[in-house]
Amino acid sequence: MIIKRKTINTSRSYKVSEIIRKAISEVLIRNEMPLESPFKFPISVIKVEMNSDLKIAYIYVTTHEKIHENEIILKLNSCKQYLSKEVTSLINLKFSPKLIFRNDRSIDEVSNIEKILRNEKILEDLNKN
Repeated sequence: MIIKRKTINTSRSYKVSEIIRKAISEVLIRNEMPLESPFKFPISVIKVEMNSDLKIAYIYVTTHEKIHENEIILKLNSCKQYLSKEVTSLINLKFSPKLIFRNDRSIDEVSNIEKILRNEKILEDLNKN
């Protein structure tokens, strides 16, 4: 049975997530990961969420490259050990959290909202007022 831990937002978790976000961003901007085909553009870290015991960091990433979303995560997972080692060297915490990469879908949600707002019926209603 898999138990999913809840993420609780406390001031400590915010501080740790910011430390992790800055460290992982610095490593990803360098784009020196041991990959067969490196990324053409640096990867952007949108946000980092910590679980309640601060042992797992959920890192939401996106890129400007025209590649499949799952391919980004597969590439990052293939060099997770290197990324974890680099992040650990940049942070000063008692425990280094386990890094879990996820795709950021907030940009897709914003484009869907914009598409809905450009609908003819919505524009007609706005023009009536």
